[in-house]
Amino acid sequence: MPIPKDDKRIRLVTTAFVIYYHANLAKARQFFLDFGMTISQETSNEISFAGYGSNPVLYIARQASGNESRFGGAAYEVETRSELERAASTIPGASAITPLHAPGGGEMVTLTDPAGHPVHLVYGQTPKSRSDPGLEKLTFNYEDEKPRRGKFQRFTPGPAPVHRWGHYGVTYPAGQYSAMYEWYTSNLALAPSDVVLRVAHAAFEVHDFDIQQLGHQFLQSRGYELCWGVGRHVLGSQVFDYWFDTSGFMVEHFADGDIVNIHTPVAEVQAGPQALSIWGPPVPPVF
Repeated sequence: MPIPKDDKRIRLVTTAFVIYYHANLAKARQFFLDFGMTISQETSNEISFAGYGSNPVLYIARQASGNESRFGGAAYEVETRSELERAASTIPGASAITPLHAPGGGEMVTLTDPAGHPVHLVYGQTPKSRSDPGLEKLTFNYEDEKPRRGKFQRFTPGPAPVHRWGHYGVTYPAGQYSAMYEWYTSNLALAPSDVVLRVAHAAFEVHDFDIQQLGHQFLQSRGYELCWGVGRHVLGSQVFDYWFDTSGFMVEHFADGDIVNIHTPVAEVQAGPQALSIWGPPVPPVF
C-alpha cells in the first residue's frame, strides 16, 4: 500500500542489513557461514555476509575493540536520495550523508533512537544477482487432496540458506516504551502491526519449514547454543528458530510470515508465553 503523499515521515522501502561488533570475529565468521550466509566481502576487521536474494549485504560483522561485543545498528533502504537529505537536515542528531562502504555501495545517514541504538538509512545500493540455492516449492499431499503423485520429498542435510534479513527487535530501558514508539513512528514511515514488549534479535528468512528444520539440525550438529525453536509464533504467524551466535546475540531463522499493510488492524496483546507461540518448546526465560 503506497504511503500517502502528504506523509512527512522518512519514506522507507525495505529492510537492508544489520551491523554487529564481535570480540571474536573468527568465531562469528564460522557461525554465520553455518547459519546459511555467504561472504560477499572480507577484510581483517570486517566481514559482509549476503544471502541468495538480491540484497548485496545482509549482515556486517566487525571486530570489536576490546572484549565487548555490541549491536551496531540496523539499516533501512529509503525511496529516494531526497529522503536522505531530509533525514540529515530535519531529524535531531542525524549524521551528514556519507558513502556506504559495503557491497553494493550507495550512501547512508545514521540516526540514533532514544535508547542509543543506531538506525541507518541507505540509498543507491546496487542489487546483486540473485543466486539459485536449488530449493523446490513443495507440493503437499493433504488428507482429502493428493496432488503429488509419483514424486518424492527428498532433502540434502546442511545449513539453511538465508534469503534476506527480515526484521529485528530492540530492547530499551524501563519507562522508555512511549519515547521509542513515538520516535520510530513519527520520524520513519513505520506502522505497528502487533505490540509486544522486550524481544531482541535479528531475524533472517529461509525458504520453508523443511529447510528450517534442516538448518536447526545442522546447527545442533555443530554444537551451537539453541535459544528457542522450532515453533510457530502467534503474532506474525512465522515458523521460528532462535539461536545464540558465538557472541551471545540472538538470531532467528523464520519462514512463512504474515504480510500486512495500513489496513491491517493493530493488535495489542499482553506479553507472555501465550502471545509468543501457538506450538513449540516451552518459552525460555530470556523471552
